[in-house]
Amino acid sequence: MLIPCCCLGIGGLAMAYALAKSGHGVKVFEKSNGSPTRSGGLRVPPNLTKILLEWGLHEELRVAPKCRKSNFHTFETGEIVGHLEWQEDIIREAGADFLLMHHYDLHQALYRLAISVGASVTFETSIQDVDFNQDARKPCVVLEDGTTVEADVVIGADGHRSIVRNFVAPEVDEGSDTNHSFYTVIVPASAMETDPDLREYAGLPEWPIWMGDSRGALGYPIRNGTEYNLHVYWPDNEVNSPTIVEESWDVEIPTNAIDFEGYDPRIKKLFNLVPTAHRARFVRREVVDDWLDESGRVLLVGDAAHPLLPCSTQSASLAVEDAAVLGGLMSRLSTSEQIPQFLEAFCDIRHERCKLVQSSELRNAMLVTLPPGEDRDLRNEGMKLSLKTVGDSWDDSMLREQWDEIGEVFGYNAIEAAEDWWIKWGALGNAGAHHYVHEAMQDFGVRITTKTAVTEPISSY
Repeated sequence: MLIPCCCLGIGGLAMAYALAKSGHGVKVFEKSNGSPTRSGGLRVPPNLTKILLEWGLHEELRVAPKCRKSNFHTFETGEIVGHLEWQEDIIREAGADFLLMHHYDLHQALYRLAISVGASVTFETSIQDVDFNQDARKPCVVLEDGTTVEADVVIGADGHRSIVRNFVAPEVDEGSDTNHSFYTVIVPASAMETDPDLREYAGLPEWPIWMGDSRGALGYPIRNGTEYNLHVYWPDNEVNSPTIVEESWDVEIPTNAIDFEGYDPRIKKLFNLVPTAHRARFVRREVVDDWLDESGRVLLVGDAAHPLLPCSTQSASLAVEDAAVLGGLMSRLSTSEQIPQFLEAFCDIRHERCKLVQSSELRNAMLVTLPPGEDRDLRNEGMKLSLKTVGDSWDDSMLREQWDEIGEVFGYNAIEAAEDWWIKWGALGNAGAHHYVHEAMQDFGVRITTKTAVTEPISSY
């Protein structure tokens, strides 16, 4: 197999690990040279935490703060208008904690996992094209030096500008620019502790959200509370920087390029504790309809198939879920003839799930960025009801209502989804075949491409 991986490598490395652990040879082609890249914080909701724990990352998650509460502030004054608190019964039902991490830490943990099970990475090698060898009945990729590499499967986890998607679904458009961007800073908690206005947030295991007119912010602690991540959503025409900015995770702007006058002064203080911010444009894209080509051997996953808005709650979760599902299915593979069936099963399992999550994330983003008016007033009045619910005043009906709202998204178990498919459909006509997967698949090749998998430790930012 050949797997070009996504922009920051979380989905691609997860895919490399899941497939290699399933008994397949995996090769990652990495576009970059493996040098350090800047990254920010990452929310790890229960549906992702469950997978990472199943994969053995207990120590890595031990230093990730647990999040049980979010206060909702107005962007203008900082007034608290509501809060969301996850009750212990809800966390137990979801199956794992809601954690807060540094993107780099998860990336490195997944890289170590992938390497530990035999996946390899080739740096400074990018994919230029994808094709299908009719004679060999295998897909192939063309590298930048002209080399053609055949594989049993090509899996494109190469992001929203996917080369593989051009082969699978060339009709997909480039999305619509929202004229907004997300800006991320990470500041030392020690710098916050010297300021009486910021001290309360340093290490606080909560996720405060500031809601404004077409803008917003949210913050949370990472790395055992020693650092603090802040995401700010802001209109492009109100930023003192070039109006045309590449859609990339590598763009930096001075933090003083955003004027926070007239808004909660804590945001300005926190944002300006470091000299530069990491900018990501928000281009809205829909979930791609077709993830699998006609041969059934070239597949899209991650942002190449189901892009999410930057800095969203589930930004890493869906890509890792993809890996968990496909790894589970491919662990049952006994002959190459089964590949199209299993990849089609993957699409069936994942497509509606990804559409559901994308819709949920967009609704949440719209809710916290409403302009002044009736809708915002109704939102605030509804949120204020939550302030009256404190301590142990939750009853069974309230717990049931909260679970009904979040259970479908956060209670999802990708590993079980793959197992359920096999129990229902996969064993038909294939009873016992999976017992021989590791021996039978030894001659199947796997190749992968990613942008940021590294062999040397990256700097702490």
